[in-house]
Amino acid sequence: MVGHLGFSETVLADDLVVRNGIFYKKFTDVPFIGDVIGHQNGTIINGKRDGFWESYYDNGQLNWKGNYKDDCLDGPWEYYHENGQLSYKGNYKAGLEEGLFEHFQKNGKFEKKERWKNGRRVFK
Repeated sequence: MVGHLGFSETVLADDLVVRNGIFYKKFTDVPFIGDVIGHQNGTIINGKRDGFWESYYDNGQLNWKGNYKDDCLDGPWEYYHENGQLSYKGNYKAGLEEGLFEHFQKNGKFEKKERWKNGRRVFK
């Protein structure tokens, strides 16, 4: 990915700081543009997460994966237990829960379904 100035770099998440909701490389005052690697992997554009991201537990198992748009969760997301089993999955729109969320136990067995609308749980 190339930033608006034609420059992009790759850093570890630990090399970044967040100030007022914007990511900066440590010891700079310019919003970060580039790719993040390590326990979390994804792209930051003008200081905000954008596009596909994923995060890993210390044991190497996938923790979560999904898309960001302008630093808000947007689209389908999946979260995992530390043993690698799916914990829950659902959809987000502009950072708010939207639609069906399905939850699973650590052994992989289905637990429950929930419906969400504009970030609020729907009880019907």
